[in-house]
Amino acid sequence: MKNQNMFDLLLPLNSEQLNNLKQLEITCTNIQSAWLSGYFWKIANQKSDAISLKTDESNKNDQIITIISASQTGNAKLLSKRLNEYLNKNNKKSRLVNAIDYKFKKIKDEKILILIISTQGEGEPPEEALSLYKFITSKKAPNLNDLYYSVFGLGDTSYNLFCQAGKDFDKRFKELGGNSLLDRFDADIEYEDDYNKWSQDLLKSINNKEINSKSSLLSLEKQNKPAILQTFYTKKKPAKAIILTNQKITGRNSKKDVRHIEIDISNLNINYIPGDALGVWYKNDANLVKNILELLSISMFDKIKIKNDVITIFDALQNNFELTNNTKNIVKNYTNFTKNKFLKNIISNDSDLQNYTIQTPLIKMINDYPSKLSIEQLISLLRPLTPRLYSISSSQAEVCDEIHITVGVVKKLISGCLYFGGASGYLSQFLKPDDAVKIFIETNNNFRLPINQNTPIIMIGSGTGIAPFRSFMQQRDNDGSKGKNWIFFGNPNFTEDFLYQTEWQQYIKKGLITNMHLAWSQDQEDKIYIQDRMRENGKEIWSWIEEGAEIYVCGNASKMAKDVEKALLDIIRENSGLNLENTHEFLNNLRFKKRYKRDVY
Repeated sequence: MKNQNMFDLLLPLNSEQLNNLKQLEITCTNIQSAWLSGYFWKIANQKSDAISLKTDESNKNDQIITIISASQTGNAKLLSKRLNEYLNKNNKKSRLVNAIDYKFKKIKDEKILILIISTQGEGEPPEEALSLYKFITSKKAPNLNDLYYSVFGLGDTSYNLFCQAGKDFDKRFKELGGNSLLDRFDADIEYEDDYNKWSQDLLKSINNKEINSKSSLLSLEKQNKPAILQTFYTKKKPAKAIILTNQKITGRNSKKDVRHIEIDISNLNINYIPGDALGVWYKNDANLVKNILELLSISMFDKIKIKNDVITIFDALQNNFELTNNTKNIVKNYTNFTKNKFLKNIISNDSDLQNYTIQTPLIKMINDYPSKLSIEQLISLLRPLTPRLYSISSSQAEVCDEIHITVGVVKKLISGCLYFGGASGYLSQFLKPDDAVKIFIETNNNFRLPINQNTPIIMIGSGTGIAPFRSFMQQRDNDGSKGKNWIFFGNPNFTEDFLYQTEWQQYIKKGLITNMHLAWSQDQEDKIYIQDRMRENGKEIWSWIEEGAEIYVCGNASKMAKDVEKALLDIIRENSGLNLENTHEFLNNLRFKKRYKRDVY
């Protein structure tokens, strides 16, 4: 098993407890935090004797057997249901779940797992088990030393790869450290007698295995270990994490390039809450650095002192300075160094300077008007490199040892040349699975789910602004929250830009998402935006507000967020009877009560 440390301590808390803990943390000094640590540890130790006396019995009673049904034609599903009923009749706590609904990233927490699986095609798992299969055969698969399992395979001996799916799962469980509860059984078409004997043998094996006592010993061992405080990574002291997945999630013909990136934090003792952001330290493109130095006639091997360290100018530019965002001051200072006549004309008019800065990346300016500069002059032009923050698009309750972010790639085509944003270019173009990236968590206590899980929420986002709402839904799904959920999402095209479409459809099917309204600005002659969908549903939005709904907005601050706020004000005024001044006061009151929350950029 991985080193869970503080994660083990936090995971049993629900979202309300976690939020309360975070709020307390903010108000405490270092001395108070240390005192609280000792206080809670003392309480835990005082309770340890009572816990140890009850461990065997409680573990025995709480032991749950998970039965996974992976069916193609329905036979595996039928047998799984029969097994669940059989175990319940024999006083065993079991739960039945279809493979497609199984939260496979939590398999590491299972103690007893029974898989009944058929085989399809050329020895492949059924369609509904593909996600589970891909996960356990990937590098993300966890250690399963604490798992006891058994596999019952269904197949047809007339096929060459008889019961191959069951064989593959059985083999992989063993490779991950799983303990065989009962040898795998490969059943032919006539399986009734074989199944009856296997289910009886399985029950005997469950009764005979000393799983409960082993779990008790492990539980006691964990309780008696001294508390290990979480390592807090910061902007100045980031964690080094590994990229698991870097996948483009917009269509081939989309004008947008949006990446879904998954990061492994299994050994880092990092905890986060939906609403938090991930800070990413990036590196500038090596080719970009070389081009700048060549155009300015500076050797990449020349040395410079940065923070008491003497390094090459190449390393300094790649790791310590912003090279992609141009500014008015940079243009002015570069003009003073180069004495270029065109740039002199530009900086003489503030409007021209503003437009030039927005439209012209630093490298293009240098490429258009190269000049010989000293290292000191170049460094004086540049701003320090700072990390980029991305809304986290996952819940730790769902993905456990991972962090997901949704990255919109910034790129401009100017005069036939493609220019990438610093962080998004680094993440999208240069990081691949198994590469390392420096990260830290930036908490955002102003963008949290309601403490009361019955509270309805309205989520409004465009583009990558959908990211935190994905984490919200994962959290509410895992918490079993009963509150209604309404999403407004907008992007250019339905076929190309519907981010995480399959996941939203599954949540709608489950009933977790109550309403979802979509706005595709480019799919028809008259552009439709989020605020248009909001106005169309103004009466129902107002009824949700009267019910106590909390409203969340995520996306572009300069355009989208302003348009959404105007639509909200219109909806409130039209449905409440308030005048304009009181409508503004009403919305401000929602903001004050933390019922109107924004994460805009």
